[in-house]
Amino acid sequence: MGGGQLGLMMIEAAHKMGFSVTVFAESRLCPAFKICDDFIESTFTDLDALSKFRKQCDVFTVETENIPFSVLEYLAEKKTVCPNAEAIRVTQNRINEKKFANSLTIPTVPFIEITTENISNIDSCFFPGILKTARFGYDGKGQAHIAEKNQLLRTAKDLANSQYILEKKVPLDTELSIIIVRDKDGNIASYPLAENRHENGILAESVMPANVSVEVHKLAFTYGEKIAKQLDYVGVLTVEFFLSDGSLLLNEMAPRPHNSGHQTINASVTSQFEQQARICAGLPLGDTTLKYDVRLENILGDLWFSNNNIEPCEPNWEELTGGVKILKLYGKNEPRVGRKMGHLITLVRKR
Repeated sequence: MGGGQLGLMMIEAAHKMGFSVTVFAESRLCPAFKICDDFIESTFTDLDALSKFRKQCDVFTVETENIPFSVLEYLAEKKTVCPNAEAIRVTQNRINEKKFANSLTIPTVPFIEITTENISNIDSCFFPGILKTARFGYDGKGQAHIAEKNQLLRTAKDLANSQYILEKKVPLDTELSIIIVRDKDGNIASYPLAENRHENGILAESVMPANVSVEVHKLAFTYGEKIAKQLDYVGVLTVEFFLSDGSLLLNEMAPRPHNSGHQTINASVTSQFEQQARICAGLPLGDTTLKYDVRLENILGDLWFSNNNIEPCEPNWEELTGGVKILKLYGKNEPRVGRKMGHLITLVRKR
């Protein structure tokens, strides 16, 4: 479900294993359409299209968490949804996932849901903070930096139709993410922690393994394992963290492969995308061993408009790769500023 670049790379992995893939998405103007075996172009409110989708596929997975819960339940009535609908419901809402983490004694940044009842009386301890939509925001979208209460009142205008969360800003040592893989029998493994650097809310660079202590690596896995077990999670799960004054704080979760795991395609024995295909097919987990230290750099649509170009201009790929970087483009139909168009991989050294 979903036709973006994550879907594209899942299909590439599934095809190498001999599986066919049907994609359900709202538009054919998406990366996954170009290589899938079948494509259903419709909205998630179209019951006839969903019925066709459910009949012709054996198992379902997502490349985005923003699938309506009712659709996940409908598919799960007769077929396997991997990960399960409840796990996706928890992780598709920032308020739900933080409350869930806290219920497992996993620390998060201080946060509060913003409502019409409490917006005028938010405790000063939450400022400065970041106001986020509880759902759908990604790559810095749906977020605003809030310095004080009056700014909050001006910014959160649509409380009747949107759900908001205010997260207190904390001192930041670095940002980290761990990719957990768990099969239907409860076997669990992870890739090494990735260390991430963002620009304007968008991942700019990710290095694996992260340059942090063994203790931080172990604690991140412990938290991820606890989450996966409690959700009875089956599939690839990404957990993002802040390292703040040496303390590990959960930021967000994603019920799918993740941007910070793209380097596993080139640097790991088994990529995160092959893992998802293997788990969906009921096969044993693949080896998560990292063969190389590796760095990922995202390619944004800004690159097509560099040098003050008004119209998009194809970048000089030979110059950008320098002969040693591995280039992966997602085949998107139109470059736009801030849009992820592909990535570059640098294999640093063999492990």
